[in-house]
Amino acid sequence: MRPTAYVAALVLAVAPLATAATAAQPSLCRRLAARVGRSPKVVWKSGGSLKRWISPATAAVWPLERGSPQAAAYARLRHALAARGLLTPHQPAELHRLPGTRVYMVGTMAGSAECQSAAFAEIGARGAPHLLPNPRGYTAPCWNVHGNLARVLGQPAYVESGTVSMTERDPLVRITPWTGAGWGRVCRLTVHLRYKLELVKRFCGDSVVCGAANAIAVDIARSYRSYRHLAQPPQRLLGPYNDVSDFSYQPASVTGPAGSVAVMRAWHIVRRQGQAGEAGAVSLYRVYTSVFPTFGRNAPNSGWDDSFSYVDFALFPVRLDGHLYLGAVGYNGVGWREGGHTLFALYETPVSGQRSLAPLAGFDVASSVVGVQGTSVVEGTAALPPRPGM
Repeated sequence: MRPTAYVAALVLAVAPLATAATAAQPSLCRRLAARVGRSPKVVWKSGGSLKRWISPATAAVWPLERGSPQAAAYARLRHALAARGLLTPHQPAELHRLPGTRVYMVGTMAGSAECQSAAFAEIGARGAPHLLPNPRGYTAPCWNVHGNLARVLGQPAYVESGTVSMTERDPLVRITPWTGAGWGRVCRLTVHLRYKLELVKRFCGDSVVCGAANAIAVDIARSYRSYRHLAQPPQRLLGPYNDVSDFSYQPASVTGPAGSVAVMRAWHIVRRQGQAGEAGAVSLYRVYTSVFPTFGRNAPNSGWDDSFSYVDFALFPVRLDGHLYLGAVGYNGVGWREGGHTLFALYETPVSGQRSLAPLAGFDVASSVVGVQGTSVVEGTAALPPRPGM
């Protein structure tokens, strides 16, 4: 279930502005893609983003100072929202104004995933607010994507920007231009980055097994990232935990019943320990993970850095030097929140009646950006994320 959505944005009509894309004028997304293609690769390697071409509206916090230029307009907007039950009279909020226009955005933030909801309006010449339909690109974004009013390459628009997921840094921007007479056609640009994987931490309980697994740790991380990319389309930015994944590592795959039995016993142990750890609390998704082994060498933020996220956590059989072991892989994180590191752990093959997994080794594989792989642009309905359950 998504966290409580927040109340937000109101937009005012402005004098006519010729900003809509036409047959002779590419969309703002295509124009941004062209800028990305011309930008030096080293810029993206050092943490570059689309922000250099996008100027978000500034914000003022309610209550505003009496007599300020924004106070009267903001009061009317809040009153219009409150009349429709979209904002309580004393609810904290922010006022955003798009420079050079009479476009405003009123918003508050709530919920652990920082979700947004919005209402849009224009204020006429005499100050009367008139609510407008939401821009097509408005999706009530959460967590790693947020919406704002902004000028994109100098043109006014409603913009949602962030990253394609919690585990990747590929920038995403969804743009709905303001034409002066209404909202234009939505488009979405994604910048696909190139990554390098590197083993940054190794935790060994058994030095022989650890050495053998060391040779495949990065390859397992690469295979898992590819699996996640195929199993979870980029437009799904936030949602419930997936069912237990069917990930397998083909170079060291195990055929026959021994591997299946090992995984089945491991899931039985993991689920039993997870339910016991809830102490009577109700889990929404009943998805649990094994404990990532560090053998006492915990990071300062071990609860995040050295813990498996619940999302798409996988258990799978691995054969090394002729011996069968149990592997576990997933992104680091807490609960449904994921980080950018891939964690791979190796355990002894569980036997019947075993009550906890016996760890042998743990590996932390980090990713770093080495450049731009390319860009993709979609227009209209295709630019929107799928509805929940679709």
